[in-house]
Amino acid sequence: YLFMTLATSDGYGGLEHRNSTSLACKRSDLPFPKTGEIEKGYRTYLALCSHEYFHLWNVKRIRPQVFVENDLEAEVHTELLWAFEGITSYYDELALVRAGVIGAEAYLDMLAPSLTRYYRTQGRRRQSVAESSFDAWTKFYKQDENAPNAIVSYYTKGALVAFGLDLLIREQSDDRLSLDDLMRRLWRTYGKSNMGVPERAIEREIEGLTGISAEPFFNDYVYGKAELPLAEWFAEFGVGLRRRGTKNAEDLGGFTSGLTEPQTPANALQAVVAAKDGLLSIVSVTNGGSAQLAGLAAGDLLVAIDGERCTQANLAQLLNRKAPGGVVEFSYFRRDLLKQAQLILTPDEANSCDMYWLEEAKLSAKVLARKAAWLSSSQGG
Repeated sequence: YLFMTLATSDGYGGLEHRNSTSLACKRSDLPFPKTGEIEKGYRTYLALCSHEYFHLWNVKRIRPQVFVENDLEAEVHTELLWAFEGITSYYDELALVRAGVIGAEAYLDMLAPSLTRYYRTQGRRRQSVAESSFDAWTKFYKQDENAPNAIVSYYTKGALVAFGLDLLIREQSDDRLSLDDLMRRLWRTYGKSNMGVPERAIEREIEGLTGISAEPFFNDYVYGKAELPLAEWFAEFGVGLRRRGTKNAEDLGGFTSGLTEPQTPANALQAVVAAKDGLLSIVSVTNGGSAQLAGLAAGDLLVAIDGERCTQANLAQLLNRKAPGGVVEFSYFRRDLLKQAQLILTPDEANSCDMYWLEEAKLSAKVLARKAAWLSSSQGG
């Protein structure tokens, strides 16, 4: 198996093949002989390698039935991308800790940003992960300014659904089986024989594996839009999860050694902005958020707040000079016309995720055993 990597100043991504993968990463993510420790950038690169390597089985050989039959001349639609990309995304980081490449704390530090991104996506309330899979060609790969409000990633949410399935299988089998066993079953039934996986086959394979129907889980979390009970799920593996206010735009949460005082949510524009021509351009606005209620829209160029020029560096500061409920005046350009808007300051949703290990002395023997099995290879110990 060959890993082909293009290192650039600012690159990231991968494409799986049957016996190789083509990758792109930042040069700064590659390791340098400095501390000997695996830094965050290199962890990200290793997770990418792990992800594409897992595709050797899951996607290149265990495939949706429609992928086996397609002729590559047109788009192919399937509801199963959440499983093929989501399950792969679940295992890519888990494989690193199971292989001893990273520690358990680093694993939670990598998990937390995925949870943060999930909670920051308003579209999770509008689109199921099965719909996200089926609409990949028309919505996920053709995103517009309303995408954050309308769609959810089958990668991000798919990985979290896979985690929920792992817990479901463990609970239904009294911890004798796990998602590992489901993947081996899919390999034996479909991958080895080059048979495609029918659209609803995964549910049936779980029932065949455990003897218990997975239909309620799929109705809620795969075909439905129910909020994933992530805090409850992680607690069953001895992991604590807390959502808190966001400190700044770069704050995606992470591992914490213990609970600290909750961060009070700061006032936020509740919109995505990017630098353009020396000004701040609104990329998208959150449905029902303060920016939308003030009349701001995608494409507007922000000039000033209460008469002071706003930039990416001082936007948060200018928004937090007043208490929640206060009013600030925005000056902005819309189609080259200068306009004003009154914006009522609103704290952002508490959606940055901190993860930590629960005290083992307070965990049951069942949870302790499940935690140990989860973090270790079921084949190699």
